[in-house]
Amino acid sequence: MFIDPGAYTIQNVTHGNYAVQRNGSVVGYANYTEGSMGDDGIDLVTVWSISRLDNSKYTIRNIATNDYAASVKFPTIEENLITTRNLHQWAIKETAVKGRYVICTTGAHIDLFWGLPDGELDTPVSLRDRPNTPSNQWEVTKVDLWEVVGALRVQLIGYQNEDKSLRENNQKLLGEHLKLLDEHTRLQDEHAKLQVGAERLNADVVNDARQERERLVQAEAELKASYETASRRERARHLQAEAALKESYEKLLADSVPKSSQRRCIFM
Repeated sequence: MFIDPGAYTIQNVTHGNYAVQRNGSVVGYANYTEGSMGDDGIDLVTVWSISRLDNSKYTIRNIATNDYAASVKFPTIEENLITTRNLHQWAIKETAVKGRYVICTTGAHIDLFWGLPDGELDTPVSLRDRPNTPSNQWEVTKVDLWEVVGALRVQLIGYQNEDKSLRENNQKLLGEHLKLLDEHTRLQDEHAKLQVGAERLNADVVNDARQERERLVQAEAELKASYETASRRERARHLQAEAALKESYEKLLADSVPKSSQRRCIFM
């Protein structure tokens, strides 16, 4: 018996938990009963789109995430199911009990079946080798498409509200970015002005230092020239005084010689 393409829930026969996608894997999960927490509509994570392929195999895709239930290429017993964005085929066979199905691999050397080891929430659905065990059998129940559409519309509204909020936050962040950009430009201008001022100040300091050095060199040269001039003048005065003293001494000496000669003549 073939399963018509459509939206279905997949519920474990033994434990009553539904197969749902959780963090890249398929697990058993149970939600609140209808009315106990208010009517929020159908939970899309429990709904799977089952499609038939040309080879009479099936794909099982989660409505909420758009990911396919899958296994590794060469699965082994007790290996957990995974989810993927790529197509993955399964064989779905009805058991002797009407409405109960086994879901099994198509690529292994032996058939391995979806199974749920226990009824704890979030227990991974794994591959097992005994199709007659009720914990490896599932009730595949078709879901009213209008319920799915309604839930998708609610989800769409949620996404639209989230998109609106993100757009508003984006506009706010864009405004803050523009303000920061203006502040950055202003600081860059101030930095450029300060840099120009610093360069001018450095140029003035260098120029003042050069002028001061030139003044010192000039003053040193003038002092040296003045010292040399004073030294020459002092030496000239010294030589002149020495010559005058010598001349005076020689004159005095010349004047004293005749008197001595006269005294010798008197005594004779």
